Amino acid sequence: MENTRNNIISDWLEKNSNPEIDKLVEKNLAIANKIHEMLKERGLKPADLARLLDKKPSEISKWLTGNHTFTTKTITKIETVLGDDIIHIEPQKEFVYLKVYVNQDDGLEETAFENSEVFVTENSLDKKVS
Repeated sequence: MENTRNNIISDWLEKNSNPEIDKLVEKNLAIANKIHEMLKERGLKPADLARLLDKKPSEISKWLTGNHTFTTKTITKIETVLGDDIIHIEPQKEFVYLKVYVNQDDGLEETAFENSEVFVTENSLDKKVS
């Protein structure tokens, strides 16, 4: 009877599977695993993370099961106390074309810089001419 019940549940899960939920669970597990790795690298235990975040150890244990949906605020707090990124996001870049005029003694000289990269960060705009 137990085997029949497992098949019914498996069949239902297969038919009613939601790709978004599957992806969410996958990401939550990856984040929890990354936090475990970061703690291990630093010689810390989940209780140490709880102390650093001013949380109850039971809450951190729940987070580290992979069943917790992390907010970006929580991830950022963990990244801050552990001193490393859990999620790495590439800086956005866009290509611009610059034309530079240089005033020479014998007149203006035009120089074109194509495919220059502009790196946009939260608080600043850095330009790199390549």
